[in-house]
Amino acid sequence: MSQGPESSGGGPNGNVEIRELDRSGNVQRRWLQSPAGGLSPILAEGQSASTIYTSLREWRKTFFDAFLPVGYPHSVSNDYISYQVYDSLQAFFSTIVSLLANRALLEGLGVGDADSSATFAMLLTIMKDAMSRIATIIFAQQFGLRIEPEAKCFRFLADLFNDTAFFLELYSPMLGPWGKFTALGIGEALRALCGVAAGASKAALSVHFAKHDNLAELNAKEASQETAVGLVGLLVGTLVVRYVQDRFTVLHLMTVLVLMHLWMNFRGVCSVCMDTLNRQRATKLFEEYLRSGKVLSPHQVAARENILHWKCRAKDDNGKALAIIKMAKSWPHAMRVGERAFPTLSYEISGSTKLQVYRGAAVGGLDDIRIILGPDATVMDILRAWYEAISTARRLKDGTEAQMNDDAWAETAAEGFEKLWLRMEVAGWNLKTQALETGPPVRIEVIPVEKKKQ
Repeated sequence: MSQGPESSGGGPNGNVEIRELDRSGNVQRRWLQSPAGGLSPILAEGQSASTIYTSLREWRKTFFDAFLPVGYPHSVSNDYISYQVYDSLQAFFSTIVSLLANRALLEGLGVGDADSSATFAMLLTIMKDAMSRIATIIFAQQFGLRIEPEAKCFRFLADLFNDTAFFLELYSPMLGPWGKFTALGIGEALRALCGVAAGASKAALSVHFAKHDNLAELNAKEASQETAVGLVGLLVGTLVVRYVQDRFTVLHLMTVLVLMHLWMNFRGVCSVCMDTLNRQRATKLFEEYLRSGKVLSPHQVAARENILHWKCRAKDDNGKALAIIKMAKSWPHAMRVGERAFPTLSYEISGSTKLQVYRGAAVGGLDDIRIILGPDATVMDILRAWYEAISTARRLKDGTEAQMNDDAWAETAAEGFEKLWLRMEVAGWNLKTQALETGPPVRIEVIPVEKKKQ
């Protein structure tokens, strides 16, 4: 026979305290149950037992449960709420801008124009749909693997595409037939790029935000947030469309709204603090370590990140570019087969993971460093290869490249990186995965070939 809470012990009076916990282990409610079966809530200090307070508290909980993941704030990362606030604000401005652009789009399709034909509108629609599909396929093929490592960049880039499409639609009624074809076709292609970039990058950000296997619920709650904000935006946008008719005024208003939209989106992605190492974050982390011996935390690196403009170059302490670092696309690419020959240096890091260094091979006379990985390369091997590439660029500048093929130097370098690895873990970096490879991963295996006997 099963025992109730009151039969498993209790206080001096036989009373027991019942606690309701969420998935994060946080106490949501507390109850006091007596041996006779009486049940009463235990209120926190300062809470009132009035019916009105309890009702308001229940309504507040219901409201938050509708828009925030269960267990918030413990079930999500610390940067979740700041990003969602900015994301909601940018969605509000985007809704109003889309209404103004859609009105212009309808005018571009011939609504209200007696000289326009249904055939012309249909051809425009077909052309827009075709451009959208083609752009989606090409963009996904070219950038699909880069979106997750550069999620913050592509999330902002998506809205840049979308806002450019809005302006093309706004100007389309003022253009001739071929001008409308071009403007609306390019605009629809940009909107398709926005869809791919936004969808994939938001998925990567959601994985970052979700902490307790609540990815599906987090996405569902984000959809609820966008729906609620979209309803408010539709209400305000309807009033704007109704009373703002002058084309000159619409242009100025739309410019202000687009700038606000982009600023909110930019602030949103800047507030995200990713703890995985992509090329930019790894470069900034390793350069600071080589400069000062300090291991930056994810928050400190996030404050230094560039959202759109960043070049994959190792720099010295003064910010001067020293070398361009690349992950080799193939063995011929690593060995520069078919390219102009330059003085080269090659050395092994781990197994068959190698660095190929070309002196003065890149644009502007910079060193060109290419990394090729072995079949058993781990996350540590890949991150160490990137670290050694940056370190190599600095040693080449100082003219100390002769020691890099020395076994003692290689052993010392490996021990030094292992210590750095431990400090990176303490600093809060997620070292279970890496985001340095933004193309199809390439691995090489070296197999000796015996000569045939004559």
